[in-house]
Amino acid sequence: MRKGEYRTLLPEIDVLQELKVMLAERLEEWAHGYGARGEEKRVAMALQRLLVRRFGVLPPDLASHIAAASREEIETWLDRVLDARSMEDVFGPTEH
Repeated sequence: MRKGEYRTLLPEIDVLQELKVMLAERLEEWAHGYGARGEEKRVAMALQRLLVRRFGVLPPDLASHIAAASREEIETWLDRVLDARSMEDVFGPTEH
């Protein structure tokens, strides 16, 4: 009786094993393949958080500008946000 149960479970086990392999591959991709871009996104989000805490609501066009920026631009803005008195001091009058 139990052997019959195992026969019906085997396809499910195969699916679970395939799922496990797929998830392992995806985690590997995230760790290596998307690491640099993921880090850029985290740094951009940190900048946005600092700006909101310091100056209030972040205009949508500025959030888009930050999201599209290079890592170097974001790091420059992060350095400026510490001493800035306004968002314009961070980005300059023509940056956004």
